Amino acid sequence: MYKLESSYWWFLGKQFLVEDQFRGLGVDPPDRCRILDIGSGTGLNIKTLEKFGNVCGVERSSEAIRFLRKRGVRNVICSDANVTLPFRDGVFSAVTCLDVLEHLDEDEFLLREMHRVCKPGGYIFITVPAFRIFWSPHDIALHHKRRYSKEEMLLRIKNLKCRVEKATYYNMVLSVPIWLFRKLKSAASIKGHSESDFFLSIPGFLNRSLRLLFKFEVTFLRYFNYPFGVSLLVILQREDEHGIEK
Repeated sequence: MYKLESSYWWFLGKQFLVEDQFRGLGVDPPDRCRILDIGSGTGLNIKTLEKFGNVCGVERSSEAIRFLRKRGVRNVICSDANVTLPFRDGVFSAVTCLDVLEHLDEDEFLLREMHRVCKPGGYIFITVPAFRIFWSPHDIALHHKRRYSKEEMLLRIKNLKCRVEKATYYNMVLSVPIWLFRKLKSAASIKGHSESDFFLSIPGFLNRSLRLLFKFEVTFLRYFNYPFGVSLLVILQREDEHGIEK
């Protein structure tokens, strides 16, 4: 994963998505912006977010933390996303949770915790895999519990004092080829053996083409939402009792 994050089209496309959407949010200036990244993995998300402020990571895997250190990331806490986050209420300008919720038994608990540590007027940035029809050995290999529709995600956050800034699917153009590939892979897979799509070797020209296509599609998310896709992006802005407070 450490190697793939810096080269594989899906990871690079997601970093572009995060950076492009973050740039348009109007979060605090970098010198005052505190960002919490939950489930930091091997660190490329944090390196992207550091362009916008001071980032603190939360990661439960000690092995992943070793790779975070290798990437030069020091401000990371070893903690489990299934338990109360080790931070005071309302201290972060933004909280990111990028492809983490689908791994948890109690995803709504983490959503409440993210809301708690985000300050009024701050943003909560979520990505998750979308639609059960894409379920495949890829999900099993990555220990996913579920995939989400937009309606299911919005239902989970309906009791939080948040305004939905954006809720859209993405990776739409490639959704049909990905669906076909995963169905064929599922049919051909050996029972009891699961492998993530990320670890399949693809030619360099194809990797570059897919990255450019992904970035091209993401660019248009600035202007409208997609009705379908392999993944789901939800951006929330936390309110206080009087509404949005900057």
